Amino acid sequence: MVEREARLEEARQRALIISEHIRGRSDLEARQTIGNFTEPLEFERRLADLAIAPEAWGHIVNAGIDPRLVFAHPALLQAHPKTSLHYRGIATLSLKRVQSMAGQVKSWEDGTLRRPPTRARCLEVARTYNAVISVIITGADGWTLENGYRNILATIGITEDGALRNIVGQEGEAAVKDRIAEWLAANAAITAQVDGAITLLGGDGNLRMIYGAEPDISFESRNASGEWQIIATVEVKSGTDSAGALKRLGAIQKSFAETPARSKNFAVLGVVTPEMRRRLDEMNVARDFSLYRILNEEDAWNDFVGEIFHHTLRIV
Repeated sequence: MVEREARLEEARQRALIISEHIRGRSDLEARQTIGNFTEPLEFERRLADLAIAPEAWGHIVNAGIDPRLVFAHPALLQAHPKTSLHYRGIATLSLKRVQSMAGQVKSWEDGTLRRPPTRARCLEVARTYNAVISVIITGADGWTLENGYRNILATIGITEDGALRNIVGQEGEAAVKDRIAEWLAANAAITAQVDGAITLLGGDGNLRMIYGAEPDISFESRNASGEWQIIATVEVKSGTDSAGALKRLGAIQKSFAETPARSKNFAVLGVVTPEMRRRLDEMNVARDFSLYRILNEEDAWNDFVGEIFHHTLRIV
């Protein structure tokens, strides 16, 4: 029941964000930019060079469709890199797929590119788009420009969904870290001092908490020689997609493998599949907690901080 509520809440947030991005009409902006481009573009004498199939070209010409709205041209891409979204969308290619075939175009589309791409890079990207678009056109019965526009919207949705998987993970990790910081500040039994990214716990300064990447949270104690040693860690993996559960578990296992043998390692998870449960029981995991529950149920939160700060660190 808890996992179902977590998935439902994530689905709600994902749907809202994807809908917002589609309503942002970035596809229409790219299409308008293409339509307003006045410089002449040579296509017909460069079909092979631009990787445009003659059959696909013939279909577009016979249908009276403006070729620049279907096939990418390096001159247009160089002048307006953001139009990559239009052609990538018609080709239904993900950002990751394009990167593996012709190089990254994410910065082209989000406007963070520092300088215009070279003509050679634009040609490589255009050829990639056109080769795929040609297959889509020749493989369809009566392909229309409306079909292409539908592909663009579908591609935007898929792209945003992929990006949201990372956002959800980052937000879950940040939520846990923020709530711990708030809990520490409100807990009179703990003397916490902030030193840059490090929070020192305990009056003697021999115990500290560090927010990092791998692990997400680590607790270290200072030994008699003055050296810091990890005594406990917390990894947060907030994704609720069961298909990627084992991949996330692998990342946790890698992180915990680098901690000292006597370290107590905890996991905060968005979902736990039966196979994950089996593997967690075999790993060096002291306990795991439901992300949804510790962020939404007071008893679960108290159990979490009690396990960490009372039973493990013994400072409460």
